[in-house]
Amino acid sequence: MGSGPKKRGAPSAAANSGSKKRQKIKPVPTTEKKAVTVAVAVDALPWNEVKLPEMFDDAEGFFGLEEVEGVEVVREGTNLKFVSAKTTKVDDEEEFEGFGDDTVDTETASEKLDKTSNPTATQTPKEKQEKKSKKDKKTKKAKKEKPQTKTPLKEDEDGVGSSGLKPNVFEALVQQEDEGIDVTAWSELDVSGNILSALSKLGFAKPTLIQSTAIPEILAGHDVVGKASTGSGKTLAFAIPIVESWLDQYGELDDDELKTSRPPTALILSPTRELAHQLTEHITALCKSMEKSPWIATVTGGLSVQKQQRQLSKADIIIGTPGRLWEVMSSSVELSTSMKSIKFLVVDEADRLLTDGHFKEAEEILTALDRQQDIDQEDNIPTRQTLIFSATFAKGLQQKLVGKGKQGLLDDKESMEYLLKKLNFREDKPKFVDVNPISQMAEGLTEGLVECAGTEKDLYLYSLLLYHPNQRTLIFTNSVHSVHRLTPLLQALNIPVYALHSHMIQKARLRSIERFSSPKSPGSILVATDVAARGLDIGGVQLVIHYHLPRSADMYVHRSGRTARAEALGSSIVLCAPEEVVGMRRLVAKVHAQNAVAGGGNKSKYYMRSLDIDRKVVARLKPRVTLAKKIADSSLAKEKKGHDDDWVRNAAEELGVDYDSEEFEAAGGQRKGRGTGRKLKEKEARALTKNELGALRSELKSLLAQRVNVGVSERYLTAGSVDVNELLKGTKGEFLGQVDGIGME
Repeated sequence: MGSGPKKRGAPSAAANSGSKKRQKIKPVPTTEKKAVTVAVAVDALPWNEVKLPEMFDDAEGFFGLEEVEGVEVVREGTNLKFVSAKTTKVDDEEEFEGFGDDTVDTETASEKLDKTSNPTATQTPKEKQEKKSKKDKKTKKAKKEKPQTKTPLKEDEDGVGSSGLKPNVFEALVQQEDEGIDVTAWSELDVSGNILSALSKLGFAKPTLIQSTAIPEILAGHDVVGKASTGSGKTLAFAIPIVESWLDQYGELDDDELKTSRPPTALILSPTRELAHQLTEHITALCKSMEKSPWIATVTGGLSVQKQQRQLSKADIIIGTPGRLWEVMSSSVELSTSMKSIKFLVVDEADRLLTDGHFKEAEEILTALDRQQDIDQEDNIPTRQTLIFSATFAKGLQQKLVGKGKQGLLDDKESMEYLLKKLNFREDKPKFVDVNPISQMAEGLTEGLVECAGTEKDLYLYSLLLYHPNQRTLIFTNSVHSVHRLTPLLQALNIPVYALHSHMIQKARLRSIERFSSPKSPGSILVATDVAARGLDIGGVQLVIHYHLPRSADMYVHRSGRTARAEALGSSIVLCAPEEVVGMRRLVAKVHAQNAVAGGGNKSKYYMRSLDIDRKVVARLKPRVTLAKKIADSSLAKEKKGHDDDWVRNAAEELGVDYDSEEFEAAGGQRKGRGTGRKLKEKEARALTKNELGALRSELKSLLAQRVNVGVSERYLTAGSVDVNELLKGTKGEFLGQVDGIGME
């Protein structure tokens, strides 16, 4: 036994010498490993989708982010060339996985015997680590290729497992039922099991009225024009049939067949970027739990055109805004040709897309889809289904509230004729689904108006927010300037507020929506233009305030539709200045006059009521708003002056002249005309020094630290005058004393 170790020691030395011999036939990188650079087209690069953290619901604006490695960008004049390094390897190197049993023929019998008993005996630590890493890669690859399911029991010829019991084939179904809710109400719509399973996990126990009415018509192959109030579930009404059609056609294909190119199944047009991304989010959530699902591509402004072109080449469902979609389509003949083979064309918020003078690109897209390559073809009838959905279709609602125009409303027949002129339906008479023929407004919506002077709107806006504490609120304005002005004003008053308008970059717009809709901020405020009025499904919005009267009646319907969604309750309040009274009357006539007749003459149910706010409370809040307005106006004036100076200075440099800001401003002040008063106010606001602004902020801070005294002594609080428990919990808001809700006149 003592000689054993010595014998093992000798082969060890031989192994070392043998390893030197084997190094001679081992591939040498400088001779047998050769790197060749090859120019590769951008579409042929090995792009990989980036897995972003789940903590970002909107992926911080990076939808469909892709990356590529090992590519060098070379500039040749004005052109860019992508060069990929391709390495050629010998066969032995590809198969080499350490010192195995059949490494080389120069090994002695003792070496083979020693490696058979202990393969790792002659390996260095570095070689052991390399072998372990390769083995780990193989294991990970096998796990990735293998479906993530529980390991089944080994069965014999009788189907009995190794434990002696037959496997429970219903175990997966039982687990699936436990994860979701009962969706038997959906079975009447004749949808597949994949859809039922997805609806169960999403928590949709039963279909809404628009879904139960429109889905059977779409599955039957009809063109559908759907009208329903906002928040009624129109997205799933057309998304479910589209996904069903894709599953019927491609659901049984294997992974290799799914990678082959095919025409898209559906094209969905949206008037705004926010709505397009929301549609993508909803349809993605519907398909998330499916083993095989369609590829969804979003085409909107603010994102890379090249990346969107790559996504469209493999997309099954395309969702986009008309401007960017037409830009991408018109630049690719192959893409335009494949788009003509779509099975579904969906126009969401159709009244906005199809209005005369708006979205000319939408008409270009529709014309391109209907254009036939075969000139001799007699019929120009498309084979696709056309699906139109909106909350408003009456043409009269789209007329402006200020200025001349027809006062009457168009009925549904006239609206249908208007749509037929714009769209090429497959059928002579598409199915018109109107699930809410009496009112465009949601049942749970309470409407009202507050009459105030135009100069006091800021004060009454702040009062309304204090009367509705801890409520998620949307404030609509008619201009981007108003959003810029109101946002710092409310922030100075310690109100959590976010901004949203069309001048913001896409990433900032998505971030504002994410923060506003976050469950962590139930009392947040969003100040927005009408870009947020169309189709956005933001849960928990309890109050909508119209800082400006909307320009048209249909815009009021869509604005108010951001609340009272899915049978919830909500309020819509208009701040009406004296100069807006005429437009307010037209708004009431257009939105509610027809509803009052259909409602049996009960006009009080369909008219907006005037809200009575306690003037004493408003007067006590005025010092706060005055200070906050001075602080906000000073910041805005200084920021605007900086932007104006930069613009004029750049223009002066291009013209080759000297620029003096003080001389330029003095020359402008000598001219009297429109806007002179506004410029003087901006100059006064800019003149505030840092110390003066600090004093204003300190004074405002002391006011905000005190609750508004409403007829109650701060020294002697009684149970009859104030609820002390609520006061200590902080649920009383900013008021000290009993403050009733806003009264109805």
